[in-house]
Amino acid sequence: MPNRPPRDLPADGSASDRSVVVMKFGGTSVGQPERMRQVAQIVHRRAQEGTRPVVVASALSGVTRQLDAALEDVAAGRLEPEQAVRAMRRRHADQADALALPPATRKRYENQLRRELDRYAGALHEATRSGASPALRDRVLATGELCSVPLLVETLRALGVQVVYGISLQLFVTDDTFGAARVERAPTRRNVRAFCAGCAPGAVPVLAGYIGGAPSGATTTLGFEGSDYSAALVAAFLGADCFERWTDVDGLFTADPNVDPTAERIGELTMEQAARLNEEGGLGMHPKALRPLLEAGIPAHIRCTTKPEGAGTYLRPEGVLEEGAATQT
Repeated sequence: MPNRPPRDLPADGSASDRSVVVMKFGGTSVGQPERMRQVAQIVHRRAQEGTRPVVVASALSGVTRQLDAALEDVAAGRLEPEQAVRAMRRRHADQADALALPPATRKRYENQLRRELDRYAGALHEATRSGASPALRDRVLATGELCSVPLLVETLRALGVQVVYGISLQLFVTDDTFGAARVERAPTRRNVRAFCAGCAPGAVPVLAGYIGGAPSGATTTLGFEGSDYSAALVAAFLGADCFERWTDVDGLFTADPNVDPTAERIGELTMEQAARLNEEGGLGMHPKALRPLLEAGIPAHIRCTTKPEGAGTYLRPEGVLEEGAATQT
């Protein structure tokens, strides 16, 4: 198995005996109020159990594609920027209302949401003048994570979780290939490890997936489903004990369990098997998502937000399954 890098934990070493788990929550896990509340409870429990969770989260379900469509319509003159901004504000404000956050917490989120939507409005107005360039598109698409992840942060704080919100636009250094930016691993590794090392013992680092920043200061995105790749890189950079991908089904299945009632859950795969399957489009993840884990020898566990007690699917870093291990259950 490849050697993992040393963990980067609080400088006082107080958490050196705690396992580090990078928990990635996708759009279906945070896209409804009750689901976001469940995510916060899952993270809270893990922190109380002595695990050190590091959270990477996505935009609310459907929002990235909604942003993409709105930009295209605004640039073509079919939609007014103000209409698009109102729709985005309504989606996030409605979710915040349903979460019933304490007044001070809600106010803090409203201020954050207003700042991000002001930037979104500015980008859309720019599109009416000069069209939707790849750089402008990345600025628009980043709005999803920049609106959703602060809401998850405030939901965690409302449960009493100490949270440190990392600014992914600064932490993830990329080139300027807009729409499919390449992560510059060396500076990003330094940034992520320094950020997590600077968090107080017991604090939960929370990051937005999918987005980064070029040296020019431009906002970039890693491509659709890029949050998986962001989270896998974080796990590799920290030498995490496990990478958990939380979604709306209990692991991988032989077919879509929502369509085929005979579909069987796959209990275990090697990481190499899963990486090949993913690169062929079989897992619905970013094509590069599992490679950092494979390189670092870090196991992955695909789990269900609405069924956290479920067995899920375990991805072993070794090339061979343990003798006698069941692959379907």
